[in-house]
Amino acid sequence: MMRHGLLVVVLAGLGACTGMLQSRQPSPVTYVLRPAMVTTPAAGRPVTLESVQVLDVVAYPGFDTDAILLTDLANRKLDVFAASRWPERLPRVLETHIQDALRARGVPVVHDAAAPFPARYTVRVTVRRFDAEYRTPGGVPVCRVALDVVVAERDSRRVLAAFAVEQAAEAGANRMGAVIAAFEKATAAALGTLADGVATATPGDR
Repeated sequence: MMRHGLLVVVLAGLGACTGMLQSRQPSPVTYVLRPAMVTTPAAGRPVTLESVQVLDVVAYPGFDTDAILLTDLANRKLDVFAASRWPERLPRVLETHIQDALRARGVPVVHDAAAPFPARYTVRVTVRRFDAEYRTPGGVPVCRVALDVVVAERDSRRVLAAFAVEQAAEAGANRMGAVIAAFEKATAAALGTLADGVATATPGDR
């Protein structure tokens, strides 16, 4: 009986220690990305595509995650901000914003990848970079967004346009709020370029 009682006391103590350790871990904070959408045509070019379908966004290795990523240039290291995340995996977050940017640019019909309605043209976006770049530890990061875009005609599979978009914005401080604001600024600029390139693509471009 004494041995059994001692075992119960030890297990209870271990459980208490485990609970204390878990309580010290910060709860993850979910940050929402809200880039400003482009609403005016760039360079006055008219919209030439009447309907597009944004296919599932794909990402380079390491970027298909809901973690908010940072790059430590000094150590060539891709890392994450502790206890910080996006609401969904990054490709899913960007899909919605890409569709919104195309609508804001004036494309009449924009479908997502799951839509049962066929669109004449498809848009494939690949995320090459979406990270906060630190040149020095503890410094102010530069948030970088790099996307590869391919616009194609659905039936013929003919590529109408293929281009890369790269934008960057320096955070106002080394704090998460400032980092998210820089991500939003860089994303808004990237989506503006993307939307203009897609909306004005024509078979004569290539």
